[in-house]
Amino acid sequence: MLFYHGFSQQKIKDEIKIDGIMTPNEWKGAKIFDLKYEVEPGDNTNAPFKTTAFVLYSETKLYIAFDAKISDITLLRATINERDTAWNDDWVSIAVDTYDDNRNLIIIGANAYGSQIDFKLASGEDNGDPGFDLNYDSSGSINKEGYIVEMAIPFSEFQYKKKDILNWKIGFYREAWLKSKIGISSSKFVKGDNCLSCQFDTYIELKGINPKKRLDFIPFISGNYIGNLDGEKLKFNKPSVKVGLNARYDISSSTSIDVTINPDFSQVESDVTKIDVNSPFAINYQEKRPFFNEGKDILSSLGDLVYSRSINNPIFASKLVNQGEKNRIYFLTSYDMDTPYLVPGEDRSYMGKAEESFGNILRYQRIYPNGSNIGLLTTNRFYKGGGMGNLIAGDANIRLNKTYQVNFDFAHSMTEEPNNDWISTDDMVNGKSISLNGEKFSGNKIGIGLNRSTKNWRSELLLDQYSPLFRTDMGFVTNNNYKQISFDQTYVSERDKKVTMYVAKIKSKFKYSYNGKLKQTNIMPIYSMRFKNGFQFTYGYAIIPFEEYKGKEFNNYGLNFINLKYSPSEKINIFSRLLIGTDIAYNIDDPVIGKKSTMTLEFNYQPINKFNIGLMLSTESMKYRVTNEEIYKGHIFRTDSKYQFNRDFSLKLVTEYNDFSESLFIQSLLKWNPNPSTIFYLGGNNDLKNNINSNENWVSNTAQLFFKLQYLFKVQ
Repeated sequence: MLFYHGFSQQKIKDEIKIDGIMTPNEWKGAKIFDLKYEVEPGDNTNAPFKTTAFVLYSETKLYIAFDAKISDITLLRATINERDTAWNDDWVSIAVDTYDDNRNLIIIGANAYGSQIDFKLASGEDNGDPGFDLNYDSSGSINKEGYIVEMAIPFSEFQYKKKDILNWKIGFYREAWLKSKIGISSSKFVKGDNCLSCQFDTYIELKGINPKKRLDFIPFISGNYIGNLDGEKLKFNKPSVKVGLNARYDISSSTSIDVTINPDFSQVESDVTKIDVNSPFAINYQEKRPFFNEGKDILSSLGDLVYSRSINNPIFASKLVNQGEKNRIYFLTSYDMDTPYLVPGEDRSYMGKAEESFGNILRYQRIYPNGSNIGLLTTNRFYKGGGMGNLIAGDANIRLNKTYQVNFDFAHSMTEEPNNDWISTDDMVNGKSISLNGEKFSGNKIGIGLNRSTKNWRSELLLDQYSPLFRTDMGFVTNNNYKQISFDQTYVSERDKKVTMYVAKIKSKFKYSYNGKLKQTNIMPIYSMRFKNGFQFTYGYAIIPFEEYKGKEFNNYGLNFINLKYSPSEKINIFSRLLIGTDIAYNIDDPVIGKKSTMTLEFNYQPINKFNIGLMLSTESMKYRVTNEEIYKGHIFRTDSKYQFNRDFSLKLVTEYNDFSESLFIQSLLKWNPNPSTIFYLGGNNDLKNNINSNENWVSNTAQLFFKLQYLFKVQ
């Protein structure tokens, strides 16, 4: 069944009951792997306590169990959480590379209560994609010596080349806590090697697996009852109901197709509002919609050339994902009813709301065994009534060895503007107007990167160039008409008796307009420490000797920042960021250097196992340096309270006061989410405004009651 350096056994016929209880008969004959090495912050030292992984498989499922010991049970961090939120707990996982070519690792795990954690980590990435979700079973139980986790993962959730005998690279990893977080692995890690999957040396041999191809239908129904302020009272529209269908089919073990008709891609759970009062460029938000997450790793190296949230309100979308042995393909089409229209610029970006559009994203990538790849991309968008944007691109990520990696990308855009009033401005660039009047033009983008990484040293050199008329209708490029060179040098020193890690870094950037005029010089030294008790401290100073903005030149200003992070237990998590110094006030008629102060404070507290409350305060202000007169000032205060009845069922209350817009947002949400595709929402939103003309200071500007039921039907 399995082999590790030559050993094998037979597969099982009966299914294992996933209940967090390991019975001898169920796990008889399992291959056993020990997690022997502390790899973080230790350097392949002996793990402080024993963790054992057990592996079996049937014709359709991969079974994993962990017996995770701990030296003192009072140190065990365990909470009941919904999927992908138990990062501060003790958790165990298996990492799988189905092609053994280091393109990515699929990490599948759970904490002591069976709360699931899964993500995909591409080669060379430090942080994985938690939006990646698999449909698997897990359960956990706590005992006096630690905890047990059992998992059953259908083979149909993986993409791989079908063969009679499969050899998959695997590894096992645990995050645990003593006074601070530690990482424990079944394989030794070389610090500084940015290819994590290259370092696992364990394989499983799978014979005669025969999972059914997925054929899933996911119908949904959603309803809204919305009221808008009419005078001093809310006037409610007629209730609206929307029905739609998602379908997913596995053409083969390596290829799947997803189709959605009349989808409800509205964002039910609210984003945390970002302060953008002094940002001249549009701000993007993380993609959270499940339809767009599978296959997203094929696009991960493209940066802002592709931005799936530019597909705002589609009536139809389809997606084909192929994870072949040597090639990968991603093909997405959509018809959008409400399309955002973004125009990048040298000193600012311009946003408008377009109407209907038809868009495509086609991505091809060639994979090489050492984690290298080369790829091609084409996107296009056609707007109803005229206008289109096309883009072609190529990129390469070459891992020369464990130390050096080279990256390259090139993109060429072709634009035919709509004749429309979506953007109103008199601004010009390179002889073309920003307003939309049917002009035709093209642009290009070039990027080159060199990375060097060793145990103690990290170096990164980046060259970027964006022409004045480069645009990405299916992406989120907000800034163009510049050339930039940046260099980062980092030194990492390992632990001593009190400090587990020292990091010293210097970042530098030289930015020019496309025609060679100096735009900005920036130097930023940064120093950080991570202590054994879990406390983390970072200090940096951004020195800007020169910046040109909208024709004005600014000299010798800078900003200090301090980050603090501390998690003394699973019940308390604290993060704060303070930024003080001088900066340009970009969004006033006559930009000047002012005195700037920003603060972010996040506090999460879990008084009991099932209840969590999060508080977040973000403030920002700026004053004139000479007169001390206020340019702007405001804050955002947010609370997130959640009661988790079990892993699948929760009740959430969100409030957010925005001092900049003098608004108060309140959301209550009942959520049932037993698997990534089945979900039930029932909730309400209330958006209040501070209205001095009303008899009441606060009036509801918009109120909404809503529900959504989406259910996974597995035909096979």
